[in-house]
Amino acid sequence: MKNLSALNLPIFNKIVFISFCLLLLLQLQSCSTIDDFLNGEDNAEPPTELKEFNKSVSIQSQWSKDIGSGSDDAFVQLFPAIVANTITVVDREGKMSQLDRYNGKTLWQKDLDMIVTGGLGVSQDMLFVSNDQAELIALETASGKQEWSKTLSSISLSKPLVTKDVVVARTLDGKIYGLLKENSKQLWIYDRGVPVLTYRGNSSPILGGNELVFTGFDSGKVAAIGLQHGRLLWETTAAVPRGRSDIERMVDIDGDPVLIDKRLFIVTANGRVVSIDAITGKLIWAREISSFVGLGVDKKNIYVTDVDNNIWAFGQESGEILWKQDKLKYRSLTAPIVKGNHLLVADFEGYIHVLSTADGELIGRKQFDSNGYLLAPILHKDDIYLYGKSGLLTAIKLN
Repeated sequence: MKNLSALNLPIFNKIVFISFCLLLLLQLQSCSTIDDFLNGEDNAEPPTELKEFNKSVSIQSQWSKDIGSGSDDAFVQLFPAIVANTITVVDREGKMSQLDRYNGKTLWQKDLDMIVTGGLGVSQDMLFVSNDQAELIALETASGKQEWSKTLSSISLSKPLVTKDVVVARTLDGKIYGLLKENSKQLWIYDRGVPVLTYRGNSSPILGGNELVFTGFDSGKVAAIGLQHGRLLWETTAAVPRGRSDIERMVDIDGDPVLIDKRLFIVTANGRVVSIDAITGKLIWAREISSFVGLGVDKKNIYVTDVDNNIWAFGQESGEILWKQDKLKYRSLTAPIVKGNHLLVADFEGYIHVLSTADGELIGRKQFDSNGYLLAPILHKDDIYLYGKSGLLTAIKLN
């Protein structure tokens, strides 16, 4: 709980403060009552012990760089931003570094002097980051020079969506902002609100075509919003709250939506993984599964890390279960990513696990950051990057 002292509590309402505690509760995988957590009781299932297996894939480090304090043990997902031959990262304390993504050489560094809560959003010419004062900050990609700042209604924990002319930012109080990228002028605001209790985390909005923004909400709703005007085009229910208590009824969408052709894939907490027609909002299929970290995709399948850290494969067309991998249970896995015929996940001890997309069998493993990972491995073209909780940025390749 030491990071509570770093938060600007006046910005946080009662809902957000409770949500922060609940997320810590879930990270510890303790029993489902706040009383047990506050009393220091921990009924968590122990992480599955890693066992040796025949490795058919090796994982090699290309370069590694310590760029700061990382997420500083706070639950903030700070995504690296990749533009051309550069990769830019920021840590919890506002230290920003841009590196040559091929060799790890530092191109520039900048101290933003702030507590960072969300980012990085990126375009060819601008970077976007959020802080604990509910500000969205725009910076030049080439130098880190600040262009503007905009105070929003609450902090943002997600990555802004950046298009040619518009920046779309999601705040913790359920609002979506459309801002002019050039000067931060507010074009529109869409307010969905939040339930009584939510987990501390938000999915990032994604772009569909050139004119649609898709986003998931803490209520289990998924919406399509017009990029230029912010009007709701459709809304559908990905998960229906169930249970007697407010805690049991939380159906947050914290993993990012994924758009494949004209289908939108979403997974919710205490809910379902669903396929939605992106044009009409019609539900195509749904399967009972819960996840806080999101999903990965390839041309035919989707892959989900569930709340117990089982990894599942589903067919995109029908939602049929193809396989389940349970040898990494309770290891606080990230969302999976796909590279070719390989599926990668990272865990709380800093191991990268490689699975076969065909059957889910483990085929590779290596440890890089012993402090562990909150972010899934980042895939850009043929390159893979890892950004650990300690602030270690590593480029890897598979052989």
